[in-house]
Amino acid sequence: MENKNRETTSIKINPKLWKEIKKYCIDKNKTISDLIERLLDEELKKEG
Repeated sequence: MENKNRETTSIKINPKLWKEIKKYCIDKNKTISDLIERLLDEELKKEG
């Protein structure tokens, strides 16, 4: 995903899930922002 200007926001998320997400991103050498953007983009494309 190309690095561009981003909006800063906040979300509420289950602490256990957040811990798993952080570990996943560290293991995959990704940022959480990039992961969330990709997942949201994929979801929106599925909805067409």
